Amino acid sequence: MTRLRRWLPGLLIASATLLVTVAGAQPPSTATAQPAPARRVWTVLTSAGSQPLPISVANGREYISAADLSGLFGLVLREDRAGGLVITMGTRTVVVSLTQGLASVEGRVVSLPAPPIRQGAAWLLPIELIERALAPGSNPRIDVRRRSSLIVMGSLSVPAVTARAEPLPNGTRVTFVIAPAVPQTVVNENGRLLIRLAADALDADLGDIGASPLVASSRVVPPSTVELTLGGPFASYRAAEQREGTELRLTVDILNAPPPAAPGPTAPSTTAPPTTTAPGAVAPAPEMPPLLPESTGVRTIVIDPGHGGTETGARGPSGTLEKNVVLSIARQLRAAIETRLGIRVLLTRGGDETVALDARAAFANNNKADLFISIHANASVRSSVTGAEVFYVTLGEYGTAVRSNAAEPGALLPTLGGGERAVDLILWEMAQAQHLNESARLAQTIEGEMRARVPMSPRAIQQAPFRVLVGANMPAVLVETGFITNPAEEKRLNAPDYQSQLVNALLAAVVRFKASTEGVGGAPTLQQDPR
Repeated sequence: MTRLRRWLPGLLIASATLLVTVAGAQPPSTATAQPAPARRVWTVLTSAGSQPLPISVANGREYISAADLSGLFGLVLREDRAGGLVITMGTRTVVVSLTQGLASVEGRVVSLPAPPIRQGAAWLLPIELIERALAPGSNPRIDVRRRSSLIVMGSLSVPAVTARAEPLPNGTRVTFVIAPAVPQTVVNENGRLLIRLAADALDADLGDIGASPLVASSRVVPPSTVELTLGGPFASYRAAEQREGTELRLTVDILNAPPPAAPGPTAPSTTAPPTTTAPGAVAPAPEMPPLLPESTGVRTIVIDPGHGGTETGARGPSGTLEKNVVLSIARQLRAAIETRLGIRVLLTRGGDETVALDARAAFANNNKADLFISIHANASVRSSVTGAEVFYVTLGEYGTAVRSNAAEPGALLPTLGGGERAVDLILWEMAQAQHLNESARLAQTIEGEMRARVPMSPRAIQQAPFRVLVGANMPAVLVETGFITNPAEEKRLNAPDYQSQLVNALLAAVVRFKASTEGVGGAPTLQQDPR
């Protein structure tokens, strides 16, 4: 305490002392030369991007050079003869003792783990100086993340991510805790699971994942993706999330491939002895294997981002294009369905290309889709109109015979080996007729889930003769995510949080519809986004 009293007056009267530049000052007699420190690199994140920051390591501690500190934060540094380094940061003044691990911030004393180190004509300052003396009350905000060697400047999204792995009877479970919660997707790409987080960077600790037969390694891929390299006989994965306050708990189960079935004992041959055919007689047709019964349920979903290419769709007051908004939502929905349900999801367009209306339904038909969801943004001549809507098709304009014709049996075609087989031949305008009841049920399910999350139009469910739905030979709906011509709704449609709510609603609806279609009792309830 006596040493502190002796040092403080020198700090407080620093403005009255003779000030010299850091580069030209001579070290105090108490400073001793240090061996050249080891070097490592931190990263500085700003709204303009990232840049490396060299850090020196001496005696197990990390230091930043006074020159780099000045350039990073735009500081003015001066050394006084009272044994202090005066740092001017805007209207704030920080004085650092050159002989003790102390600093004065506007007259308030803070401790540092060690005093500065003189290296040639420069000073190395403890990295803790930033978070203890410069960061409090700074504008823009300064956030030091020592675990991941990051210095974050400004209002950037850098969630803390911790992870641990534990064995399962049939695989490995990796649990991520993300704080604060941010939207994420999990995809499988060429033997790697990629957990993509909607953030500017990650403050991640993956040390508890370790290596296992199914997870060979883990790392952070800048700016905000966690990569799990898979090893061993990987079969599939499933992911689930749960929110706990501001945290998100993401559980990814990586499942083993089942072992190959052991060959059973060879059964005695029951093949009848070969028979001879009399000359000129016609050999009997070989017995064909029975047709396998067609499996039921939702196995493939086609998502149709409306418009694209030269067809821009509706335009908002600020210039937002419908084709861009719906493509973003469709991509997120595909990732969410693949992640949570593990079923096949296809997009009618993956980028900004023009796709004809009939080609969209034909794409779904050719891929034997079980659901077709077309995503759009609405428009109105009145800018006050708002709210999401869900449509399924009406076939009124195609005539009263559509339903009855759609129910008629198809043609009989010859099959290989003889015989005939009934084949459904459906006119394009009649394809949707046999699915109207299921399309109505899907529309009602989607409307219910959307109503719980986003503003809906007074006419939330409607029927219309949309060409894109008429030719779909499966339950099909068209979702208007909102009126892009309304200024407030245009802003919402561009917001990641609002898009996430729409995706959550559509995902929950697919889960409910799938469960009811497949006869699964008690459809699972998805965690609702509290935002």
